[in-house]
Parts: sequence; structure tokens; C-alpha cells
Amino acid sequence: MKRRLAGAALAAVVLLTGCATDESGDEGGGVQKGGILKVGTVDYIDSMNPFIAIESQSYNAMVMLYPQLVQYGPGIKIEGDWATDWSHTSDGLEWTFNLKPGTTWSDGKPMTAADVAWTGNTILKYAHGPTSALSAALSNVKEFRAPDEKTLIIEYENAIGNVLAQMEQFWILPKHVWSKYTGNDGKDIKTFQPEQDLPVVAGGAYTIDKYDKKGTTVFKPNPNFYGPESNTEAVALIYYTNSTSMIADLRAGTLDWIESVPANAAEALESEPGITVQSELGAQVDNITFNANPVKPENRELLDPKVREALEYATNRQELIDVVYNGYARPWANLISSQSGDWVNPEVKPLPYDSDRASEILDSLGYKERNGVRWAPATTGEYAQPAHPMSYEMIVPSSLNYNGERYFEIIKANWADVGVKLTIKPGGDTGQAYALETAGAYTKFDLAAWDWVGYVDPDFMLSVMTKGQWYSWNDTGYNDPAYDAMYKKQSQTVDQEARRDLVWEMQAKLARERPYIHTVQEEIIMAFRDEWEGFYPQLGAYCKCYYTSPHLTQ
Repeated sequence: MKRRLAGAALAAVVLLTGCATDESGDEGGGVQKGGILKVGTVDYIDSMNPFIAIESQSYNAMVMLYPQLVQYGPGIKIEGDWATDWSHTSDGLEWTFNLKPGTTWSDGKPMTAADVAWTGNTILKYAHGPTSALSAALSNVKEFRAPDEKTLIIEYENAIGNVLAQMEQFWILPKHVWSKYTGNDGKDIKTFQPEQDLPVVAGGAYTIDKYDKKGTTVFKPNPNFYGPESNTEAVALIYYTNSTSMIADLRAGTLDWIESVPANAAEALESEPGITVQSELGAQVDNITFNANPVKPENRELLDPKVREALEYATNRQELIDVVYNGYARPWANLISSQSGDWVNPEVKPLPYDSDRASEILDSLGYKERNGVRWAPATTGEYAQPAHPMSYEMIVPSSLNYNGERYFEIIKANWADVGVKLTIKPGGDTGQAYALETAGAYTKFDLAAWDWVGYVDPDFMLSVMTKGQWYSWNDTGYNDPAYDAMYKKQSQTVDQEARRDLVWEMQAKLARERPYIHTVQEEIIMAFRDEWEGFYPQLGAYCKCYYTSPHLTQ
């Protein structure tokens, strides 16, 4: 196990970083203030730089650190964060956001609309390069302007129908810190590591002045925060290399809260005195990722949607749900999770498990078995291949929040039943696994086990399939100009019913072509000590209240 801090040692660290204690309840609501909320996780913050961060804990950290114009609040509804109100012109091409006045960054420097304009215009300037990871949220934006300290104007090239949802994905950075890292045609912005320059200059609810990627990271309330203050004196995020130790510490009272309880431990914790377990359907969709790059040189039979269809028939989702998720998941077949409501195309449904049907399809395509493994026949033409066995490696990252090895073993056995052989390729952490996928311009891998956690509005999840997101979010090498044109069209469609039709069409296209076999949608399972309350399970990486709201019971 990596070094971690708990109990008295953790309290000492928090006090050394300057957190003050206030045990009194507040005057307005009688909420018990104080305490250090100790959060256990098997995920970690890989970066606090929004242009390179990947892990979900990083996105939650950025929500806590950086101002947003708007955020999702309770009920997953858009509410103001730094912005108090907003309006737009009748043609939808100009949006004005009024900001809370008199705000400062955690280092005491003024925090004004100029910071917003600089952040937005910098993303736009380098949108096809180093800032592409955030550019989808600003698609169709022409420029940001700051006529005064508390007024921001966003001018659009085309009216769009999801401005507020897009702005929720836009983090505002301190210009006086980040403007030093825009050299080398903007590439330097990806080299800045805020976690190595503590305390992090923040404008959100917290700053961080202790960071350990695989240890303990302390979120200290930002005294200059413009919104509701934290109910705790600090939040300590404690990384564990295995869930067994994490569960043991929750039982012992060393931890207060586990955001994502392993499915195989949930039932046992439900009967544990002093611990509350809650579960509800979340936004995470787990998948089998195919290399969909049309110019991949090897194992090109995996580009055929009919082969992928056969492999979906060969995949036993219910076995995955029973064994890997202990029942805390449901079959799913869409890149967009059910959290997106009416944006989800109801016609995109999982295929039933049917190994006989899978074999029929593979037989019809000419993939005959030899000693239990099918062979792809030789091909001719530009991408000619010799005859070869249908034997593939599947990348399995170590950073998955489910048992990736067990997930792989079930799929391996399922596919072996239809003559397709799999071997595991350890992927390392998320960054290492993504490097394996993107190596050689997406030409070196065949398959991966992974997952997606999207937003309520479908735009971001649809954007990850575009060529513009190569080396940023695209993890398949999918490259289809027709799809990119559909994405652009939906982003410029203001009428919500017309946009929904386009979004459904895009989902149907992906379902036919299957760059992924989506397997399940996971439930969120969280557990906390009964000394605490005020949790919002579905608002992780959505709302600052995810950390500011929990508080000690009376």
C-alpha cells in the first residue's frame, strides 16, 4: 500500500496547512460546523490542469478549485455559480453574464470578468491544438469580452440551444498565474502543473495546499469564496491502492465517506452498525472499446460492424452484472447514459446474449475455426493482410473503478465460445492506457476495457467521437467526416426537438457501427458514517456543494 495518512496523523497535516476549526452551528440553518471530512477513494487526481486531466477525481477537484459561470445543483438543474444572472439578445448571438462583485482569488488578487475573457479566448485561440480538451464546450463561440469587472459578454458565431450546459463545463483560470504558460504556440499550457506549485491559486470553494497523487490531498476552504462556505474545516481525499483496506478503515471510523463502494462490499456494509449505504443509477457507462481508425493496418476485420455485432451477441452482460457488479448495474448499449433523459434514443438497446447467433454471423462472413480459433482469410488491396487467427489483445487499465481483470476474464470466456481468442494487456494508469490507444496515430491497439462518465447534455459525449478530439478525448480513433458534420449541425440547432432528432440519429449511427460495445450502466454506491449527513451522490464533479454540503449530525 502506498503511504497514506489517517486519524491523528491526518489531523496534524490539516492543522499544519492552516485550517481553522469552528465547532459552532451556523446562525441560519443550525448545521453543525467543523470536523475534517475524510473521503476514501481508489481513484486519484492525476492533474489539476484542465487541459490534460483525465481522471474523474481531477474533474471533481477542478469544480472545487475553479469558478464556473453556472453549475448543476440539487436535482441536476443548472444554477448560477459565479454568475448571478444572465440574458441574451433575441437572435441568441450575444449572452451577458453578471458576476458577483468584489471577488478575489485565494492569493488576494482581484478576480474579475477579465479572467473569464482571458480563459475563454485562450481556449479559442488554441482550440485545434493544446486546448482542444476544453474546446467542445466553446464550439460556435466567436469571442469573450469583459466591458467591466463584473460583466462578461460571450459572442457566438451561430446561435446554439445549450449555452448554459456548455458553460457548466468551462472552468475559469486566474490570468495572472496561467498567462505565463501560453508560449510555444500555446503548447506550454499543457506543461503547467498547479499541484506542483502549492497552494493552488483558486477562486472556488477550496484551495489545495497539500497534494499527494497516491496519498492524501487536503482541500482547505477558500476564505475568499463567493458562495456558500464549507461546512467542514477541511476535506481530506485519501487514496487507497485496494478497496479492502478502504472498507476496513470506514468500519473502524478512520474514514467518514466512501464515494464509490465496490459492488462486492455493498451488502456487507449495509448491515454494519453506524454506516449508511446508498445506491442509485449513475452516469457511468462501461464498454469494450474497438480501434475504429479506418486506416489501422492489422486485424482489420475488427473494423467490420458485422463482426462487432457478432461479438456483442457473444457478450453476456448479465454475467458481468452478477459477477463483476454484484447486481449494481443494468444492461446498456448507448454512449449516452440514462441521466440525459429525453436525449437518449430509446431505440438503442442491448442485443441479447446469443452465442449461436454470434457464430452464425461469423460463419457467414467466412471466419472458419481451426483448433477452436477462427481465422480471418487473406485480403488484397491497399490494406492487404495475410490469413491470421482472430486473436487479439485487450488493454485493461489498472485505474478502472470496477474489477477490470474479472471483467476481462468473463469476456474472454464468452468470446472463446465463438472462436475468438483474447489475451490481456495491462494498461497501467489512465494516462498510460490512453498512450497505448493513441500510439502510432491510433494504429497500434485492437481492444480496450474502459468507461465513460458524461454530462447531462449529450454534446460532450458526442464530441468524443469527432476527429477534432483525437489525442484529447477520442479513445477509438473513430474518424468519419459525416459524423463530424452531424455533430456540428446539432451544436448549431436551437430548436430542442430538432436537435434531439439529430442527437438520436447520431446515437443510432454509432449503435450500427459499434466503435464500442457498451455493456452496463453502473449504479453509484456510496457509504458514510452516521456522524455525517448532507451528501449529494449524483453531484460529484458537477457542484461545489458535493464537498461544501456534508456536515456533522447534530
